[in-house]
Amino acid sequence: MQRRRRINPIDDAKYYVQSGRDKGGLDIQYINACKGRGLFTSTSFTKGDFVCEYRGELISQQECKRRQRLYHEHLKVFMFEFKYNGKLWCIDASKEDGSYGRLVNDNHINPNTKKKYITVQGKPHLCLFANQDINPREEITYNYGDSEWPWRSNVSKTTI
Repeated sequence: MQRRRRINPIDDAKYYVQSGRDKGGLDIQYINACKGRGLFTSTSFTKGDFVCEYRGELISQQECKRRQRLYHEHLKVFMFEFKYNGKLWCIDASKEDGSYGRLVNDNHINPNTKKKYITVQGKPHLCLFANQDINPREEITYNYGDSEWPWRSNVSKTTI
């Protein structure tokens, strides 16, 4: 039996970023009223594999602050602020566009993906890569960072 050659995860990510599509093997499922929807696997991912991009509109820090004043609280959680090349940026994924990455939930204790920035055509893209082997029907999660997210304090109060 001949082994299939593994695709370089960065090249895989760049392919999907450039095409503006999501990778196969992923499904959106409703979880509950607290978490809402989440992203689940329908196939296996090996540690290091590209999983998905957190896709949205790349905007400046100033525009991010302006939109945060306008947006409802439920939309603000889709705004991902980050530093790239010494400048503050934001990916605004608040628009419901059918992309998978915006539905990946937070897990600050045991996430199964990690975020990496890749540059495509001079712009940063936030991509998630498996930090462990992921089996079919598992929820895709990553650590949102050190923020005081409201659902982290509600976990002990709410059945998930």
